[in-house]
Amino acid sequence: MFVKRSRIVCRIFLLLNFSLFFPLSFSALAQQKVSPASFRYREDVDGNGKVSIHDVISLLLLGLDSPGDPRADYNGDGKVNIIDAITLIVNIAKENLSAEALSAGSWRVVGPGGGGAQYLPTVNPIDPGNVFVRCDMTGAYVTADNARSWRMFNLRTVVNDFEIDPSQPKTVYAASSALYRSDDGGLGWRLIYPDPGEIVAEHMVGDHAEQWFETAEGLPGGEVERVIVKVRVDPSNSDHLWLARSNSWDSPPYTVLVSNDRGASWSTLAENPTGNVLAIFPGQWWDRPEEAVVITENTAVRVSEETGQSTVLTIPGSPLIAAEGGKGNAGVILYALTVNNVYSSSNLGVSWQSRKSGVLNDVGSFTALAACENQPEKAYLACGWTSNSEFGNFKTTDSGASWSWVYRANSTRILSNNYSAGWLDKNYGPGWREYSFGLGVCPTNPDICYATDWAATIRTTDGGAHWEQVYTDMLADGSARSRGLDVTTCYGVHFDPFDSLHIFISYTDIGAFQSFDGGESWVQAIDGIPDSWRNTCYWMVFDPEVQGRAWSAWGSAHDLPRHKMFRNGFEGKTGGVAVTDNSCKTWRASNSGLPASSVCTHIVLDPQSLSGSRTLYVCAFRQGVFKSTDCGQSWKATGTVPGTNRNYWRLALLPDGKLFVLIVRDRQGSVEFDGGLFRSADRGASWQQVTLPEGVNFPNDLVYDPSNPDRMFLSCWPWTKVGEQYKGDWLRTEVGGGLLLSEDGGSSWRRVFRDDAHVYAAAIDPDNPSKVYINTFDSAAFHSADSGETWSRIKGYNFKWGHRPVVDPHNPGMLYLTTFGGSVFHGPASGDPAAVEDILDFPDSWRWGD
Repeated sequence: MFVKRSRIVCRIFLLLNFSLFFPLSFSALAQQKVSPASFRYREDVDGNGKVSIHDVISLLLLGLDSPGDPRADYNGDGKVNIIDAITLIVNIAKENLSAEALSAGSWRVVGPGGGGAQYLPTVNPIDPGNVFVRCDMTGAYVTADNARSWRMFNLRTVVNDFEIDPSQPKTVYAASSALYRSDDGGLGWRLIYPDPGEIVAEHMVGDHAEQWFETAEGLPGGEVERVIVKVRVDPSNSDHLWLARSNSWDSPPYTVLVSNDRGASWSTLAENPTGNVLAIFPGQWWDRPEEAVVITENTAVRVSEETGQSTVLTIPGSPLIAAEGGKGNAGVILYALTVNNVYSSSNLGVSWQSRKSGVLNDVGSFTALAACENQPEKAYLACGWTSNSEFGNFKTTDSGASWSWVYRANSTRILSNNYSAGWLDKNYGPGWREYSFGLGVCPTNPDICYATDWAATIRTTDGGAHWEQVYTDMLADGSARSRGLDVTTCYGVHFDPFDSLHIFISYTDIGAFQSFDGGESWVQAIDGIPDSWRNTCYWMVFDPEVQGRAWSAWGSAHDLPRHKMFRNGFEGKTGGVAVTDNSCKTWRASNSGLPASSVCTHIVLDPQSLSGSRTLYVCAFRQGVFKSTDCGQSWKATGTVPGTNRNYWRLALLPDGKLFVLIVRDRQGSVEFDGGLFRSADRGASWQQVTLPEGVNFPNDLVYDPSNPDRMFLSCWPWTKVGEQYKGDWLRTEVGGGLLLSEDGGSSWRRVFRDDAHVYAAAIDPDNPSKVYINTFDSAAFHSADSGETWSRIKGYNFKWGHRPVVDPHNPGMLYLTTFGGSVFHGPASGDPAAVEDILDFPDSWRWGD
């Protein structure tokens, strides 16, 4: 240690001498640059919220003690040495600081990273280290440090388009159910359309709590749930914007609006173009800034703001799936893509030329296209499976006249041998991520291209010669740590009673992960689970007395109990129960007596049973409730639960042996069947229905107060009530949801949280039962300090589709929040009062009233 510290002193001495000769004021390093509450600087190496000379010393210590830590390589040259500290000195002195891990307050996302579909990679033309991505599970992501870390943010629903102002690179637009603008590179957002002053309320309706705004004029919200699908900034005039708005979530027609005052006011430019709007190209490219070309799936028009006239252009095929373009030294080049061909035009769509030749002739389907806006002769193209079962990305440097592979793979390996893999590739192979369906080229540098696929985001920075994943950090021991780019659904966070650092997460799609260092790094926990079960681990339980032993519930059907899972029937699904004796390192099936088609969604253990003959209960979705009295080795069906709905979802076992089962609402075709709550007083031999308040037909979760088990909270999903017409649409409201409280063991109930809320689950703090937490699908989680009588939103957590709150048993005052698509959040249980919200001008009253 003395030798190490001596080396540090020598390095600091060298740096001080370096500063005497370097033409910067070294005294600037003594000044402290403080991070705003909404983010921290990458240069804040010691993590104290300030940037100063102390961070230079901390960087040197980091490089000596942990040279494998990616933060130690500050200048990103692949080496850890004194040059990193010198670079840091220069950047601090120049105040050239970069935001990193733009976390909202003290909340962070934990997990391995990746895991679900990602889309819409968008690279800042002036600052290529600033990149945006979105997923299909409501989350959006931004990096300000060249993909070393990502911040997840939420704009109430899925983002359909990002647009960065090329003349003001900190200005970013995001289109979803509304249009938002960030003026600080994606840290904070403001609603600009519709006008916030016109908004009457925010509504969330349906099984997925689809969000829309009600305004004084009825637009752009209304019952038809209008969304914005495309936004474009005039490259010659930042005040000049176009946007395309859909009249419904699922079908055309679309309307194109234009603003000449940076979004303060809008007028209609074109109405009802047929098909989904794929691109808006600015007239500045052909020296007519008052014009724009709008390309949809099956039409193309050139429209003029001055005359209002529209000129119909040709398209080379229908339906198109992508349109790209740019203006370079050779003029304007446009591209159009269908599933089976790629085209280019050099005359604004007057005519098109097929570019499917050479290596493309073997391609069965194309999936994505992106061109460099300033050098449009350079473009990237993604394909699905070829005739010999390959997929990957191509590149052209001659406007599509010729193409070459730059990333090529099959289901088992990367054939191009030019990819740095993450845990997904190592555990599943490239066929699991599969082909790219999103490509994003830096508008000013064609060497930089991001590609998104079914589970990850990858990129090249050298024109396709090499690719690397950017969703996870792979550690020396083979474990993974998320960079913040998480797209996973999780059902629970589980804690080993014998090891406070051992944490287990039950996931959809990626099965299960566990951490042995308190959540800092993660390894997959599916070894021994049958292949056909591995999609989803719905729950697990540790034995409280036998170290290393645990049971888990698995199924091949994911995303239960969402109604989308019932659309095509439920046949052919599999699952079961697994047991481990070595702390989840390996599992073995423990399924004797369970039907082969048992998608098991919940398992509970009777802690009063003997450790050598544990009693367990498991829900087998649409099969029954089953019981084991021999540690899960064999199972028998419990008594018949009344009714015809067999969507057995969750269990609750009280200390006195009373057992509850929740049956979730079913949908078969267009017909819905009520769910219900049932109780057994004889350990499952017989069941009786529990009477719930009128209109409550979708119980989703039940928890009890450990200090008073008769006090229970029932989380409920609402149903949609269609009322009278309002401004031309049928008024729909959510009823029957929220949170119910019983103080007499379920004999009577009263609602303690509003009935239009999609409350997924509740949690009670075992050390202080008056503290209650709920998570919702409505972009908010809440806490109560008075047993549910009053509620406050948990600030700093903003994910749209929330699942379960889990009290952290090892860190008082901390809470885990599982999500439907955003992995697991960890933060202060009562919220972070200093947190800067994702949307800066969004009052809670729009959704939750006063």
